[in-house]
Amino acid sequence: MLAGWFALCNAYGIHAADGASEPLVFGVLNQQSPIQTAERWNPILRYLAEKTGIPLRLKMGPTVAETDAMMGGEALDLIFTNHSFQASYDGKYSVLARWAGKPIRGVLAVLSSSRIGSLGDLQGRAVAFPSPDAFVAYAVPKVALDGAGVVVIEKFAGNQEGALAQLKAGRVDAAAVNSRFLEAYATREQLGYRTIHVSEPYHELAVMIHPRVPVAQAVALRQALLGMRDDPAAAEVLRQARCEGFEAAQESDYDNVRRIYRMIGK
Repeated sequence: MLAGWFALCNAYGIHAADGASEPLVFGVLNQQSPIQTAERWNPILRYLAEKTGIPLRLKMGPTVAETDAMMGGEALDLIFTNHSFQASYDGKYSVLARWAGKPIRGVLAVLSSSRIGSLGDLQGRAVAFPSPDAFVAYAVPKVALDGAGVVVIEKFAGNQEGALAQLKAGRVDAAAVNSRFLEAYATREQLGYRTIHVSEPYHELAVMIHPRVPVAQAVALRQALLGMRDDPAAAEVLRQARCEGFEAAQESDYDNVRRIYRMIGK
């Protein structure tokens, strides 16, 4: 949607207007606590504001559902999420850029000592998931289990840390998490595990923008996001956020996300 406008603005050197008064509201999906989210995102938003002259204000609901409701009501000017690709929200916002990094995969893991070797072996067994709102760690493995005709006892642990803690303690037979988190947790907690299912890759979450944001501002914000990786002034901000920066993205990059959401009825 925005690609043609980006090209036009770049061609004519259009930039964001200085002295913008009302801040744009920047929403973030509830992947972490509000405090952790603020610690990660406020420095990024301050950097973007200084770079573009566009004030930005962080906002999120107490729960995923409430943040999604803000997005559904189009109360946010920008949002960092992948829930925007659910059918009820799709088309309200457009992809601006995405969190940089290798794609992640949904994984179903068991303890290395487990006798479970395939999805079929999970029939009737307990599986820990972070929450029913998780994409890679719930929607993706749910589609795989449904496709294999396997019904499991779903145990929601609140987050990926909790799901793997339940697996480590032997309270569930398997845990669903994303591949990157699993590797980090296993190293830190010395968890011996095996994967019995690994999904196709999915891109990192996108920064989405509402069409009411002036095109010149959208272009300026996109350029600032993409430029963070090479800007020495952004190095400390990115280090604190444990972020490699942001990279170019387009709507079609998330077609496989849309497909999964449709398959689970979202």
